[in-house]
Amino acid sequence: MIIIEVKKNIFVNIENIFRMDILHSEDNNKVYWRFYANDESFCSSKEFSDVQEANIWLSMQIARAQGSEEIISL
Repeated sequence: MIIIEVKKNIFVNIENIFRMDILHSEDNNKVYWRFYANDESFCSSKEFSDVQEANIWLSMQIARAQGSEEIISL
């Protein structure tokens, strides 16, 4: 199980996500991730200044979650 915090106190189990999109905010030039659990259920991440920052953030969150699981299983 890979659980990441996408916003303050909002968590997503990556293994239950079937689709992720990077979307552009309509209010500003920021981007954010949208995680879909099914066709009707989704949540959005915090906003980032660009796509590269969003990709780095997601990679770091997943790496951190995977590392935590390894530590917990010791």
